[in-house]
Formats: sequence, structure tokens, C-alpha cells
Amino acid sequence: MLTPEYLEACCDDVLGLYDALNESIVRDISRRIVKTGKVTDSARWQLKQVQESGKLMEEIIQEVASVTKFSDSYISELFNESGVISLKYEGDICSAAGLTPISLKQSPAMMQTLAAAVEKTQGNINNLTMTTAVASQNLYLQYTNLAYMQVTSGAFSYQEAIKQAVKAAAIDGGKVLYQKGHSSKLDVAVRRSLLTGVNQTAGKLTEMYADEMDCDYFETTAHLGARNTGTGYNNHESWQGQVFCISGKDKRYRQFREATGYGEGGGLCGWNCRHNFHMFFLGLSKPAYSREVLEGYAKKTHQYKDSSGNIRTLSEYECTQIQRAYERQIRESKSLLAGYDSGIKAAPDEKTENALREEFKTESVNLKKIEAEMKDFCKQTNRAVDSARTQVYAVKDDSGKIVNFNKSVSQKAVWANKKSS
Repeated sequence: MLTPEYLEACCDDVLGLYDALNESIVRDISRRIVKTGKVTDSARWQLKQVQESGKLMEEIIQEVASVTKFSDSYISELFNESGVISLKYEGDICSAAGLTPISLKQSPAMMQTLAAAVEKTQGNINNLTMTTAVASQNLYLQYTNLAYMQVTSGAFSYQEAIKQAVKAAAIDGGKVLYQKGHSSKLDVAVRRSLLTGVNQTAGKLTEMYADEMDCDYFETTAHLGARNTGTGYNNHESWQGQVFCISGKDKRYRQFREATGYGEGGGLCGWNCRHNFHMFFLGLSKPAYSREVLEGYAKKTHQYKDSSGNIRTLSEYECTQIQRAYERQIRESKSLLAGYDSGIKAAPDEKTENALREEFKTESVNLKKIEAEMKDFCKQTNRAVDSARTQVYAVKDDSGKIVNFNKSVSQKAVWANKKSS
């Protein structure tokens, strides 16, 4: 079993790497857009665009390869750590029930399951990440074409067209492409794949452990802010912290898979789910959650006074969704800052540089505003500001390798905000 707290935080280090990759992609696209320059002759412009497009593809492929070396190591360590933690918890339950526990190394089948899960998740994430090269090249072509048409038609000045192109590329940059044609932000796709992989692997190991121990009952974990929307197993609050019969033979308890949706995307251990489960021995194990505790989770509310002075009563789940929305706004703002910063450095003339610098200054103020609003919201609702989700960690050397972690873009934004106030 893995706790909701562990599942909430376990992906942070890996996501830090992909936050850095996302920033690099945005910088690359923005720089190439600006470097395409003020070429007005159609043939020369098309040649320049093709050259920059090819270089962009090469750069991003190299960056993805660099990050992959780090992320593969992180993923392997994470899965092995989570496997050991999960089985230790099951072992403690067995010991309390008077049974002899088994370790991960004692079960070749469990070791194989864990190794296969590591390889599958690494492959899934690497394949998804590599699609960012194609997506980025398409974005570059799309927005340079748009900027060229805007300038040559006289609809916009060169500086205005470039500002719009850089902004659009920063917002849309760092996306992965799925086979069915839809796309997703890089960090969202990585987190979904990683969290689901870790959680489902822990669940599979617990199932194997239960088979070894002839255990026919599972108890699910519970946490504040569980999903309380939808019907059936999609409403996680309806089944969290309860005991279920695996086989369905004991009619006093609901059947495990049917009640929780285990194995389905919207159910237990599904997409972005932080619930897990552990063995439960009737007459020997004690429930981890009392009815009072679960009712307290469900009834927990917060009073929040918004910027308009309206007082809202929010459930814990609603608070979580609002905080996540703030965090997404912060990540988008930081992407914009990275795009403008890269464009400033590549600007072909002072007028373009100043135009982008003004956009950087404006967005810096906006970032501080969003951060202040989120901080106030978290303070009013007694929540911790989750900096791990909003901070870029990794930096690269001149050759493109990740060498350290810092807050480079954020610190520039702080300075720009101070100068404007």
C-alpha cells in the first residue's frame, strides 16, 4: 500500500526535469521565431524558415535525449522505492495478524512485475516526450507563417506580430501528441503516466501478496479532498476508507472491483488517483478509518472571501481544484516569461527587444499577482502552498546537459516586478 501523501509528492523530482524541458522548448521556439527575422522576400523567408525549423527539431531531440537519461534513473529509483514501501506495509499487516511476511526479493514474480512496470513507464514517457519535437516544429511553422502574413499584409507591425507569435508559442509549447490525435501539456502527460504507473504497480504487488496469504479482503485508503463528483466508482469519496471482499463471496461487504472501479481509468488507482489499498484480515485487522473520520473528511468545508468580497463555502475537493487552477496559471505565466526572455536575447534590433521587454515586464507583474492570490487563498483555506508544482528545478550547461537546479526565470521576474512598482 502507498499512502495518499506519498502518491501526492512522489512525482515531484521527475516533474522538475520536465518543467525544465518545457521551458527549454518554449525558449527554443521563441528564439527561432524571432531569428526568422524581417525577411520580406517570399523565397528568402521560406528558406530561412526551413533552416530554422530543421535546427529547432535537432535541438529539441537532443534536449529530450538529455532529460531522458536523468528521468529513466529517477523512474527506476521511484518504482523500486515505492515497491519496497508498499510491501513493507503489507508485511506489517501480516505480522500483526500472526502471519510470516515476505519481502520483495523473496518473490521472483513480484520482482519481474516491478521490472516490467519500470520498463513500460519509461517507454511510455519517453515516447510521449519525443513527440514534443514534432509538435514544437509544427508550432514554429504555424506561428511564423501567421506572423509573416500579418506583417506582409500590413495588418500588424513586425514587433506586434512577433509579440503575438512568441506569446502563442509559449502558451502552446511543450505539448505531447497522442496516437488518437489529441494533445496534452508535457507536465500533465508525464505526471498522469508516472502516478498511474506507480499506483497501479503497487496495487498489482498487493494483489500478488494477497494471493500468497489467501487474503480475501482489501481496505482502501482515504484522504481529505477526495473526488466527490460523478456516480458509482467515479465518486471516490463513496468508497474510500472501506473494507471490500475480493472474491465477492462475503455478501456483508461490497465486491472490490465492482465497488471501487479498480482497473478502470476513473476508479481506484486510475487516472491521477491518490487512493491505494492494503490487505485486511477479518477478526485480526483493525479498520484504519472510523466512520467519524470519514464523515469528517466528507463534511470538511472552508470559508473563502474572494477578491470581490464574496464569501464562499468550499469543500476540500473544490479547494484542491482551485489551487491546481492557480498552479496552472503560474506555470503558464512562467512559460510566457521564458519565451519573452529568449526572444529578447535573440531580437534583431532595439525596437523589437524593447517591445518584448515590455511584455516581459507586464507578465512579471501578472505572475506576482497570481502568486499573491494563490497565497491568500491557501492562507484562508488552511492549505500549504505547493511550490513543488509551480517551480522549475533544472538548469542546463552550454552543451544542453542538466547540471543543477535553480529559479532563474522566476528571479528575473521578481526583479522586473520590483522595477515596475
